[in-house]
Amino acid sequence: MNHNLDLLSKYISLFPYHFKNIPREKILEKPNPKKWSKKEILGHLVDSGVYNLERFTNIRVSPQPFEIIPYPQDGLVKANDYQNTSVDQILNLWTALNQQILNVWKKYSKEEYKLKIIIPQMNQTVDLEWWINDYREHMEHHFKQIFGSLDTLNPIDWQVTLETAKTELSKEAQKRFVTLLEHGSMYVEYYAPIGKDLQTPHEQDELYVIASGSGTFFYSGKRHAFKAGDVLFVPAGIEHRFEKFSADFATWVIFYGPKGGERPVDKSD
Repeated sequence: MNHNLDLLSKYISLFPYHFKNIPREKILEKPNPKKWSKKEILGHLVDSGVYNLERFTNIRVSPQPFEIIPYPQDGLVKANDYQNTSVDQILNLWTALNQQILNVWKKYSKEEYKLKIIIPQMNQTVDLEWWINDYREHMEHHFKQIFGSLDTLNPIDWQVTLETAKTELSKEAQKRFVTLLEHGSMYVEYYAPIGKDLQTPHEQDELYVIASGSGTFFYSGKRHAFKAGDVLFVPAGIEHRFEKFSADFATWVIFYGPKGGERPVDKSD
């Protein structure tokens, strides 16, 4: 059960952000006149949330076994005119409904997971835990239609913990850095040199976010003290290195932008 709670919580956090990043023309595009667009699929997920919030709530106060009454999926998508409703409005509905569903799930007792449910159209009787799992799988089915796979909603696409970085670096026997995130021109490394920093100037602009330790930073002919929590910026092509650093020194390294670096913004305009 905790697996379903964790996944729904993750989807509530990640899905709206990634859906908004889909180009507008892709959101509105219909594979054929009888198929839903991605926006209409989102609307269908709202309808599913409406009906299933009622089911997940009513099962606690209704006679057993609880009967699932189907709803007119295509008719509701048309009636709600999701294709011509703002994305923000639909996403706000989806988020609020699923946050409340998550709240209801958290209140179930172990005994309530065993409550019986009749599904007439399938001629089947299941328990509440089965229905919760089915709701999550139904949602994932439509996520795959929207994104092509569930990879987009994988937390590793947007978050890496310090513990994960240390674990991944420990697997790199011949290197003292590991790449952990990539998006477009940007990629993030975790770097922990031993004894001496042998790096040379890089083709992209970069940021260092010192994760632990302290020492001296050589930058463009000058030396500066640094410590954990400091942020250091190095434009592309500039000579730099870490010197006299403590044994626990490690840093996040963020590379971004075109080769040769970005041009400074002219603030005089």
